[in-house]
Amino acid sequence: MSRHVTIRLDEEFHERLKARAAAQGTTVTALITEVTERELDEDRKNFLSGIEEFAVHWGYFQERFGH
Repeated sequence: MSRHVTIRLDEEFHERLKARAAAQGTTVTALITEVTERELDEDRKNFLSGIEEFAVHWGYFQERFGH
């Protein structure tokens, strides 16, 4: 079951959103849905958190294992 949601966007942002959707060959609704689902994805959040931790220790990895 899908639900309707109303959001308010300023005109400039809405135009940018429409242009991005068109460039990707999709609709504004599909683009907003995709981005929202991605943002709420716990696996993605965990992955990004892991990347941040890895970045903190990147110097060690370069030292230990080379470039």
